[in-house]
Amino acid sequence: MISDKVTVFLIAPNVSEQMGGEGMKALQIFQEMKRIHPNTIQITHERNEIEIREHLKLEDVLFVKDDWITICLWKFVAFQWLVDARFSQKAIAIAEDYVRENKLDPSKVILHQTEPNSPVIPRRISKNLYNVFGPINGNIYYPEIFRTNETFKTKLRRLLHMPFQKFNSLFFRGAAKADLLFIAGGDRTKKSMIAAGARPEKMIDCWDCGIKDEILNRPRIEHKGENFKFIHFGRLVFHKCTFLIIESLVKTKNQISLDIVGKGPELERCQALAKEFGVEDRVNFLGWYTNHGELLDSLKNYRGFILPSIEDANGIVVQEGMALGLPAICLDWGGPQLLVEHGVTGYLIEPKSQEFITDHIAKYLDELAVNGDLAEKMSLASRERSQIWRWSSVINEWTRYYSKLLT
Repeated sequence: MISDKVTVFLIAPNVSEQMGGEGMKALQIFQEMKRIHPNTIQITHERNEIEIREHLKLEDVLFVKDDWITICLWKFVAFQWLVDARFSQKAIAIAEDYVRENKLDPSKVILHQTEPNSPVIPRRISKNLYNVFGPINGNIYYPEIFRTNETFKTKLRRLLHMPFQKFNSLFFRGAAKADLLFIAGGDRTKKSMIAAGARPEKMIDCWDCGIKDEILNRPRIEHKGENFKFIHFGRLVFHKCTFLIIESLVKTKNQISLDIVGKGPELERCQALAKEFGVEDRVNFLGWYTNHGELLDSLKNYRGFILPSIEDANGIVVQEGMALGLPAICLDWGGPQLLVEHGVTGYLIEPKSQEFITDHIAKYLDELAVNGDLAEKMSLASRERSQIWRWSSVINEWTRYYSKLLT
């Protein structure tokens, strides 16, 4: 815990239930930080103001308004990468004005930029306050076997990643001057941040995202006997690799059924593949649940879940599934490889080839489907593993590092 005389400013472009995963994560961080340390103030963009004031009814939130510079940066595609840096600069100015106007002691103020989490975003700092960044994650690129599927933009981003970090180390020195950097992407992100000038001794390993207590306080899903039902949920885009799961069904020894929750540009392709492979009677496309709680309620019907993503930096769906006691089947790649312990809480598959992946998905589907004792053992391990992801635990750990800065 930190002294109630300490003021914590959180900065994130989006703090919202309606604006994607980063906005939701920033909202949960603010809510939990506010519960643990009431003297917390959130700074976010004015586009979130109506939701925050009228729907979420949150207090102690300050808003960054667009100016002509921000509008010009956004209008020119070549300069859009600077929009977040401009937002950061304006948010810092708001925090510094607040400190000055309220005669706060700068040595007792933490300025924590929680989003964006990308390691390549140019980072601004306050010269007068303590600067914290993170959780920083990202720099996930397709495995070799899928490089032919990269878009031009994705390929360019991969090739320019490290050169851009060298650019950051020369012209945007925020990462180099930060007092503390929470790193959620493991060694891959540390290497990226070091290239941007960050000091290794300022980096602290942490989780990318937490889990709400209300999820972890739900009854654990128990397993026994046989259960051939599995679930895959998330936006249907190429990098989620839903098509690999459908192809793997052809190779299972049992009549495994798959429920797919989500929509997206890959929906029609996946529907066509299910028909092409002759497994359309075993694949159910359920669309989105209108209420997230209803989705969580439905998970008790399944033996496990599958997410063979090749670009997820974390995998909130993996955390939520494991928290409720569902064994996971994922690729040994990106965020899920940091969350799942192979053979203990689920399975990780090395992305050697598409055939290798589908063979092993089929193998693990069969193993879990017929072996209730194995599924129960993994369920217990998953729930135990998930305890460290409670937002209350994650935020308390952050505040311990805040305290070290202040002493």
